[in-house]
Amino acid sequence: MISVQWNTPLHDNQLIFLVAACLVALVCFWCVFHYLKRARLIEDTPTSKIRSAAQGYAEIVGTVSPVKNREIVSPLAGKACVWYSYKVQRYQKSGKSSHWKTIEEGTSNQYFVIQDDTDACAVHPEGAEVLTAHSLTWYGNTPRPGQADNRHVLLRTLSSRRYRYIEKLIYVHDVIYALGLFGTSGGGRNIPNNHQMTGQVIREWKENYSEIVRRFDRDKNGEIDLQEWEIVREAASREAEKRRQELTRLPTEHSLGRTSDKQHPFIVSTFSQKTLAKKFRRYAFFNLAGVVVSISAIVFYLQDWQSHLAMMPAQSNSVLSDGHYEGLQ
Repeated sequence: MISVQWNTPLHDNQLIFLVAACLVALVCFWCVFHYLKRARLIEDTPTSKIRSAAQGYAEIVGTVSPVKNREIVSPLAGKACVWYSYKVQRYQKSGKSSHWKTIEEGTSNQYFVIQDDTDACAVHPEGAEVLTAHSLTWYGNTPRPGQADNRHVLLRTLSSRRYRYIEKLIYVHDVIYALGLFGTSGGGRNIPNNHQMTGQVIREWKENYSEIVRRFDRDKNGEIDLQEWEIVREAASREAEKRRQELTRLPTEHSLGRTSDKQHPFIVSTFSQKTLAKKFRRYAFFNLAGVVVSISAIVFYLQDWQSHLAMMPAQSNSVLSDGHYEGLQ
């Protein structure tokens, strides 16, 4: 008896290829909209002057100002800067495959100051998506550049360039494009009224009730009666007004930081608004090309597999006919 199998199941490697191609297409498809949305956001958000920027999500442009004790030194290249991000990667080889594995990385979170022709603003880079034109990449044979390598000269020669060092930097005098949560404090802004401040003072004083009794218990009976509470309120009101006056004398300070809304990213870049938008559109185009290539590969593979299946019945009929003929002989 001759057994014929009319369909051919996908092998494991074929199934893995199809799943991987589908995942690549989906990821690239998501990235297309992600980068296009970033580009549109950058293009559509108007640039504000620091002094007149609205409170909330804002776009500002300014030059990094040299401020005392604000400069830092990058850990790998030893460059004076105001922000850095670094990676140390080790070259690993296993059989026929090889790759760079990150063994150490870090990012500075110290704020720096940018200034336009109206005012200055402190940029807090923690959580920011930083894109900078200053990127350094070099190689060595120790986990940190500049470290002494005490191994034998032959081992040093064989393992040279085993480590890769990458640093991204922002320097003083760089022109910064920044998009994030803008806020202003000081200068008489957001000062509570006398009633609110008086309540705050009284709450603070109540934490040490014995001190209130010592200061305002006029009849020395160890308690504060209604008349004495009125005296407490009057004293608290005078203290509140004094604090309010001190707050009005505080200098105006502007700051920019990350938002809690994922739809409004925090971006800091040394690239201009126009260049940055072009970059994101270019990323979107590359991912669109990835979608097209992935889908084309999937369609081509399925068509090839379908044509292979279509040929199976004809081959099986031929085998059956030959077998029947031989049986008659």
